Amino acid sequence: MINKDKTVSSKTTYKMYNDTVELVFTNSFHRYTVNGTACVGVTTVLSTLAKPALIPWAVNMTVEYLQENMKPGVQYDEVQISEMLKEAKGAYRKKKEKAADVGTLVHAWIEGYIKGEKPPMPKNAEMLIAVEAFLKWVKEKKVKFLRSEFPVYSKKYNFAGTCDFTCEIEGKRYVGDIKTSNAIYNEYLLQVSAYRYAIQEEENKAYDGMLIVRVPKTAEEIEVVEFNDYQENAKAFLYLLNVYNRLQILKNISLKGTN
Repeated sequence: MINKDKTVSSKTTYKMYNDTVELVFTNSFHRYTVNGTACVGVTTVLSTLAKPALIPWAVNMTVEYLQENMKPGVQYDEVQISEMLKEAKGAYRKKKEKAADVGTLVHAWIEGYIKGEKPPMPKNAEMLIAVEAFLKWVKEKKVKFLRSEFPVYSKKYNFAGTCDFTCEIEGKRYVGDIKTSNAIYNEYLLQVSAYRYAIQEEENKAYDGMLIVRVPKTAEEIEVVEFNDYQENAKAFLYLLNVYNRLQILKNISLKGTN
């Protein structure tokens, strides 16, 4: 059961576990509350993992900016150099924001498609590549979508999230997630495993596997990873959940100590 708050459009209320649980999702802050109490999200838990690939990528974006904007033989004064270095320092952020914008729009298009809304084909070249790759996969695998963009919650471990989709392929049921990143990272597998854990807890039904569907924004093939090492992945996520919860306790202790 879903109820969108008309006075606060960014909030959506869901009734779960046979109406015994009220989950509220605040989209603008990407926050969950369950029966009035704050609840940690799956992606927030996964943020405790180090992401070493981001550092060299950010450095590469800085170098790329300087290569494009520093001209050989040109003399720059102090102000120009300062401005250029300032822009170079934030180059990775602009690149990330642009990619996030395209990714968000692609994600929204796919969500609408799965829900049967028949969105028009995108005009943007990057979006069109991604959408066409996704539709090709759906057609070739004869994917039958069951649910789209729905909340999940574990009463046992008190974590929540939003699952992209569940589907059926050749008689097997999957929990899946759509990605528009440049690669499939390990935390994605933990993320979908956490979703599956919460879904199975509420539905009391087993799934056959999990899918990561990475849709490209360049002329490359769609990348789909199917996996089913569910129990070990879910266990690893729960370890991270324990780490996250402990860090929050330590943070509160340290804040009290400064008063």
